[in-house]
Amino acid sequence: MGRYSEPLAPRFAGFAGVAAGQRVLDVGCGSGALTVELVRRLEADALWAVDPSEQFVAAVRVRCPGVRVQRAAAEQLPFQEHLFDTALAQLVVHFMVDPVVGLREMARVTRPRGVVAACV
Repeated sequence: MGRYSEPLAPRFAGFAGVAAGQRVLDVGCGSGALTVELVRRLEADALWAVDPSEQFVAAVRVRCPGVRVQRAAAEQLPFQEHLFDTALAQLVVHFMVDPVVGLREMARVTRPRGVVAACV
């Protein structure tokens, strides 16, 4: 996945319409390839990232200071409804234990008419 993550991130963020002023969630952030691209487009305090791996969470905290990163599975996102303008999952849906539940959770935490996007 690593060799695809970094070149894909700007294209995926562009496709999803990520722009300044939005609140964005990176689901399954892994080592932070998409998170880094999102920081380029947003202020770090407008960005949240989750991953079920504590090692990836720790790595993204170092790589992307100011981003709120925490351990969580896509199927149980620890956020209130409609908090985000956009929820993204890059190269992670096939790793979710239950992809349908994970995508529903992404939709739950995204505002009405917001963007929920995933790519594999």
